[in-house]
Amino acid sequence: MRRFFLISQGRALSYAFSCFGLATTAFAAVRGGFWSFLVSPPGLPLAGLALVMLGLSIEETGTVRRIRLGAGIRVFAFLLVLVACAWAIAEGALGSELVVLGGILFGIGAAGATTGFVHDKGVLADIRYGQAIRLETISADFVSLRVRGREIGIPTSILRGVALARDLDGRGVFVLVKSRDDIVGGDELPWVATTREGETFILTEHEAGLDAEVLALRLTEAAAAAQEGGYR
Repeated sequence: MRRFFLISQGRALSYAFSCFGLATTAFAAVRGGFWSFLVSPPGLPLAGLALVMLGLSIEETGTVRRIRLGAGIRVFAFLLVLVACAWAIAEGALGSELVVLGGILFGIGAAGATTGFVHDKGVLADIRYGQAIRLETISADFVSLRVRGREIGIPTSILRGVALARDLDGRGVFVLVKSRDDIVGGDELPWVATTREGETFILTEHEAGLDAEVLALRLTEAAAAAQEGGYR
């Protein structure tokens, strides 16, 4: 369920339910036209929904800076839900005949929005937050990863090449190694291709905490240093 509230559809439903919940106690705003609705308590979650979609779109374009910017916009969107709730109470929402229905709808939406907020706040601090795979260090000896809580070390000597990658979730790097058999626990990595040159897995910017170009450069330097007997 938590994963659902982190994708765009789940986030949209969370803010929509928050909006519907407040709208049930503010019929005057609903009848007053779009502008009247927008500058009322139920209008704030609607504005928040637009900001959430904007934040997700920015994050998907990649780079650490834009990932954090997208998360920051979504954190601000959640604050609008809190303001909307306080505003509705101040306007007398608790005295509405439909306060129970409104409270249930708003509670469902707010619960989902809170899940997104906790995630986005974590991403602001460390874009690797919540990732099953996390890059820890890159040295002349190993590329150290934490995969679902387990430490995995990729010998730098088996690196054969890197290339920039992009998918629907953002940017990353394809990492070509001699063989996954040389990696203890390597079957848990996201392998995408097997060729005569070796086997390839993908490491995203979210997982690495680095811009794709920086990650590719550091891996290339580490592989060269391993061949030369020292990391530069």
